[in-house]
Amino acid sequence: MSGSKKTVFLSILLIMVMILSISQNINSVSDSAFTPTGEKRLFPKPLTCVADAKKVPHCVESVKNFHFKNVTKECCTVLLGIPKDCFGIMFPRRFVYRIMLKTACKLLGIIKV
Repeated sequence: MSGSKKTVFLSILLIMVMILSISQNINSVSDSAFTPTGEKRLFPKPLTCVADAKKVPHCVESVKNFHFKNVTKECCTVLLGIPKDCFGIMFPRRFVYRIMLKTACKLLGIIKV
């Protein structure tokens, strides 16, 4: 990766980490607002939601710990392909993690979003 791409990548990751930190400190929205529900108000089954993601070794752990250098093409494809409700089960702040994952995959040239 060239020097300018690394700088842009690191700047975006730093901004996203700051946004995540700020969002965790704001208590105006309860976590129950981000809880996934189906049409009949039933929760999705967690085991079926994470089954595909668990097939890719260290995929979910890398994203949760912001180790995007360990994210592979298969990991990006699997995680970005699962429903948003299931994504919310695996990650506490699904919107932040989804945006960060999309950005990282795009900057790494893994996917074209």
